[in-house]
Amino acid sequence: MTQRREFVVGAGTAAVAALAGCSGGSSSGSESGAESGDTATSDGETTTGGSGDGGSADAIPVGVLLPFSGEYAWVGENVLPVARMIAQEINEQGGIGGRDVRLVQGDTEGSPSASLSAAKKLINVENVAGIVGPTSITMSAVFDLFQENEMPIVTPTAGTTSLDDRGGEYVFRTVPSDALGGRAIAKALRNEQYNTVADYSEMALMVGNKEVFQSFKSPIQDSFEEFGGTVTEAVDFKTGKASYESEVQTVMNSEPEVTVLVGSKDDSIKIMRAAYQAGYEGNWYVTQDQTTDVFLDEAPQQVTGGILGLQSATYEAAKEEGRIEAFQQRVTEFSGSKPKLFARNAYDAMNTLGLAMKATAVAGDDLTSSNVAGNVRSVANPPETVVTNYTDGAAALDDGGDLDYRGLVGPIDFNEYGDVGSPFAIMQVADGSWTEAATIPPSEL
Repeated sequence: MTQRREFVVGAGTAAVAALAGCSGGSSSGSESGAESGDTATSDGETTTGGSGDGGSADAIPVGVLLPFSGEYAWVGENVLPVARMIAQEINEQGGIGGRDVRLVQGDTEGSPSASLSAAKKLINVENVAGIVGPTSITMSAVFDLFQENEMPIVTPTAGTTSLDDRGGEYVFRTVPSDALGGRAIAKALRNEQYNTVADYSEMALMVGNKEVFQSFKSPIQDSFEEFGGTVTEAVDFKTGKASYESEVQTVMNSEPEVTVLVGSKDDSIKIMRAAYQAGYEGNWYVTQDQTTDVFLDEAPQQVTGGILGLQSATYEAAKEEGRIEAFQQRVTEFSGSKPKLFARNAYDAMNTLGLAMKATAVAGDDLTSSNVAGNVRSVANPPETVVTNYTDGAAALDDGGDLDYRGLVGPIDFNEYGDVGSPFAIMQVADGSWTEAATIPPSEL
């Protein structure tokens, strides 16, 4: 059963985005916030059925299509506060064509079937003007639906390689492709300057059998071999099993120096425990679902010391200009907790979609999904007026300018397939926490 909840952020209203029990990487399935039709108020309470300070009768619905329950509920919980924060900013600037923005949740539950049901409801019942999301887990199930309905999608979470040559007309993303992420892992393993441990020459690969994990397999394996390494074993494992002793033994028999593990948090912990009990002495490399404090809290500490991981790196220009620090403070003040994984990607996705809607209204066109889709690329790509936030971008559009939006993850310069490039951080566990060991720019991939 899919769930849908609405959030209206009225002009001048400090809507509270705190999510109960939310912690970066948490697999909690809890949801919080206003119930369907409720309006968040400045003191954190909700008023049922009201229009809010800005009025909601004619509000523009915008979908947030992500898991808010199940194992991947943490993804929706990490993205939603940022989306709500930008919705409030839009409404405080007078909305879009004088109309407030109303966020509507679509819970994918981390399931393709639930995602399709939730997406159909957002499109056919809620009549959303655009959607933020979904994740790689469910993108293939809904991609054709987006195309058929000319629905603009800006996803902050779907790195799946299935989009590498399919998006760009209606589907865009502010997270780099897993093809680049896989090459970053391979390059980091082959070069001690990036991983601080060794020039690994022999690697084993363990990959869950779902698309979200399989998306990394070929990029990692092919790139590692391209860079002169040897893949000693590649094991596809069934997700959700109680035990992975046989899969771990297969990997250990190949005697790798390092094992790259691509799977869910829970499965990864089971695999690492089995390997530790079996006496595996090699190192581990995990993808960004595991580069969280929650993973370190739950994984066996005897194994996690020194392991490597992947994350999107800090965009240096945004850091030097103070925008990263300002964003962190702003999210913390707005939601009550620090921004977590995918928060910066969500900021860029919501700003891009909001500016595309603004450009549509300024042009005097109806705010239909197809009209908004036609403006996504025009507000993001160079060489027009450089902006880094919604407020400045909206003002430039009102003055008759075109935009070159540069975000927190990097310049949002969509290629023909709606993809962006951004640097990757090679993470390493030291003293019980993740630290950034090195950065690989997209130009090296």
